[in-house]
Amino acid sequence: MLHSGRTSIFARGRRDAANSSSNSDYQSAVAAYNAGRFPAAAQSFKQAADQGHAESQYILSTMYDAGKGVPQDGAQAALWERTAAEQGHVYAQANLSFRCYSASDLAGAFEWCQRAADGDLAWAQYNLGLMYQKGEGVAPSEAEAAHWYRLAASQGFADAQQRLADLYYLGQGIPRSYAQAALWYRRAAEQGSARAQFQLGYLYDVGLGIEHDYAQYRYWTRMAAEQGHEDALREVNRRDYRDP
Repeated sequence: MLHSGRTSIFARGRRDAANSSSNSDYQSAVAAYNAGRFPAAAQSFKQAADQGHAESQYILSTMYDAGKGVPQDGAQAALWERTAAEQGHVYAQANLSFRCYSASDLAGAFEWCQRAADGDLAWAQYNLGLMYQKGEGVAPSEAEAAHWYRLAASQGFADAQQRLADLYYLGQGIPRSYAQAALWYRRAAEQGSARAQFQLGYLYDVGLGIEHDYAQYRYWTRMAAEQGHEDALREVNRRDYRDP
């Protein structure tokens, strides 16, 4: 399953930022939204959206999805999402990709994910890597998966860091490197990825790509176990008798 990035109503760092700040209806809508006057906000976003304002179109789609200030309406949400996506709004493109994926339209999901990834959106880059790795909507390619995971990982996206580490560990799509695997597992582990924590603990245990360190093995394995990682829980239970 692809990762959904619907985490915030207001997107940041997009190409239409200047356009957003100059539209008076958008400004009124943001003020109303921040004051909790959601019907008024929706009305002003709609006015700006009708003028072709991409950010307002995107936000209006999220409000229809959530039923916030307007009746919940999936058709209207999809309409405004696509309208914003066609203007190059990367969050709308990524959300449209996820919508297509959920409807089993893998070709459409790949197309819109590619556009959002080209717009430097980390969560879209990660999803594109997944689609290449699984061969969903595109011919499978571990090398392409590694490329897109690396772009997202370099932006600090923990799931991509963990996936990139997996590819380094297995030597799939990129030359095998336990040292690089350890590096990327650590970055993901420090952000709370249970799988990365378990894998990093294993590398410390066996001394692959990193110097053997039993204390570090215990630390990261326990961190993963505390999050419910099943292999880590079994490992902690299996080896507890050895520890003071």
